[in-house]
Amino acid sequence: MLVARVLQKGQIVIPKEARKKANLAPGDRVEVRITEEGIVIVPFKKSYTESFRGLVKGKLSLEELEKLYAEKS
Repeated sequence: MLVARVLQKGQIVIPKEARKKANLAPGDRVEVRITEEGIVIVPFKKSYTESFRGLVKGKLSLEELEKLYAEKS
C-alpha cells in the first residue's frame, strides 16, 4: 500500500514508486476524480508533441517531430 500525506495547503506528494509506475515527472498534469470509493488521481496522457518538450532546441516542422516520435517509439 502506498500512502501520501496531505500538507497544510491541501497538497499531496505522490510516492516515488507510484510516480515511477505512472511515468509522472515534475510539471505533469493529473486529473482528480471524486468517486463513491474516494479520490482517484489519473495522469493526463501527454500529446505526442508534448512528449518532446525539452528534448530539442529551436523549431521543428511537423515532419521532423513525426520522425522523432517514430524513433522514440
